[in-house]
Amino acid sequence: MDALELVIEKMVPGGLGLARWEGRVVFVSGAAPGDRIRGRVTATHRHHLMVRCETILEAGPDTVDPGCDLAGSCGGCPLRRLSASHQEAVKAGFVFESLERIARLDPTPILHPLIPAQQREGYRRRATFQARWDGARMLLGFFAHGSHDIVDLTQCPVLDPRLSALIDPLRQLLAALKGRGSITQVEVVAGDDALGVVFCLMRPCTHADKDLMRRQAGSMGIDQVWMRIGQTAMRPLTRQGELGYAIDGFRIAFEPGDFVQSHAAQNRVLVEESLKLAGEGNIAWDLFCGIGNFTLPLTRRFHTLLGADLISGSLRRAGENAKKQGLEHISFQQVDLFRDEGLARLPWREQVDAVLLDPPRNGAEALCRQLATRGPQRIVHISCDPATFARDAAILINGGYTLERVHPVDLFPQTRHVETIARFLRRSSPQP
Repeated sequence: MDALELVIEKMVPGGLGLARWEGRVVFVSGAAPGDRIRGRVTATHRHHLMVRCETILEAGPDTVDPGCDLAGSCGGCPLRRLSASHQEAVKAGFVFESLERIARLDPTPILHPLIPAQQREGYRRRATFQARWDGARMLLGFFAHGSHDIVDLTQCPVLDPRLSALIDPLRQLLAALKGRGSITQVEVVAGDDALGVVFCLMRPCTHADKDLMRRQAGSMGIDQVWMRIGQTAMRPLTRQGELGYAIDGFRIAFEPGDFVQSHAAQNRVLVEESLKLAGEGNIAWDLFCGIGNFTLPLTRRFHTLLGADLISGSLRRAGENAKKQGLEHISFQQVDLFRDEGLARLPWREQVDAVLLDPPRNGAEALCRQLATRGPQRIVHISCDPATFARDAAILINGGYTLERVHPVDLFPQTRHVETIARFLRRSSPQP
């Protein structure tokens, strides 16, 4: 049973193809709808199998030339073999199915067409390269489909060209280090005008290696060089320029470890759509505010803003970004938004007009339970995972909200990821 011939029926969340074999569901990596493939079983479960595609015997009808020789092995872009329109349909389908299956809604009247990305290549402004010293070679790249094998890169079509151009020079630099076996990852990020890199190591390196990192990074045009040893905080080796980007007339400065959306143009779309859904008013909260990506633009629509997050470094940057631009009607508060004890610190007695939340992939279950009982008239929920969004949506709906509209956004072309922006309106008074 190790090798199977299968026909892929459709794509499912996670970027896997779905097929069937002898009454069992089979999930296949590296395949597209309509493909007839030969694959190898990588895991056997009670009700399903996991299979890695090894040979495409007959390509599906909506497949295209992926434009990348590593598309069949690299796990970074599992949808590259699908046309742009088919990718968009698949991603919209992820959102539809999650709302239908998890939130038990009919999404038809509320699900708006997916907002496509005009820039489908060269957009990704941050990435984490896996690194491993393998005999006489330094491997630098992304994980292969469904494994921890490293696909060695020389370039990457979805990366910002400035970052793609760093791959070979970084590999040569890592290979020249005395402590090259300690390197686990290299994180790269591009601001509008500057580049940053973080070297992640298992143990401290020598002063000679640090000097080499500084010199070589400078020759590559890298403005900021940072280092992280194990789970410790990052430390800068050199900071020659400021990383930042423009959004809605504001300047958002950040450090390499801060979260920034990968697609600059689609982030502008995300902010624009979110502002429309948030409306206007007196008081608004931006929860999971990070470095202020939404908080600063919201100042154009609300008199008083509260930004809350758990990560102190991000909050510090958000405060600095607001102060530099003379925004005095924003306050920031460190809050654990995943726990009831932390949520209790929010000023719930305020008459809040709108709450915007942009949680990480695991969603905001505890927060949504609190909002359901004492939330504002409007909630704008931004999510990068359709399943956890559908779970959060069900909590809010059961607590007295109506899910008015959902906008899928293609923030990561060629990948399995889809973003959603949704607006909830209070249909009944919160419980005291």
